Amino acid sequence: MSVGGAFALMGFYSVYWLPYYFVSAKDMVQVLSHMVGALALPLGIGIVIGSAGAMVLTQIYLWLEVVFGCIGIPVICYLFPAKAVHLIWRSGPDLVVSIILLGLIYWSRSGRFRHEPDA
Repeated sequence: MSVGGAFALMGFYSVYWLPYYFVSAKDMVQVLSHMVGALALPLGIGIVIGSAGAMVLTQIYLWLEVVFGCIGIPVICYLFPAKAVHLIWRSGPDLVVSIILLGLIYWSRSGRFRHEPDA
């Protein structure tokens, strides 16, 4: 359940800042990234209420974010070395949070948390 709350908070953050980026963004990349990030809000709420479908979609979302982050950050840093430090400071923590949330999802679904009553 804590994964759902954290994920919903990430989505709320994106929804909260979306109007600001509509007005002040110099390009559509920031707007689109916040629109994609806003998908985390309903998925996080779905996890909190116990939806199995939301859990599967959240895992897919997080895997895509991790894969694209691990590929995209080095490529963008290579293509635009002047923006490398800024990109790493902006995207690196989000990538770490996604990896941690994925780890928590898989850890919470492991056999350690299955309670089997004594027969």
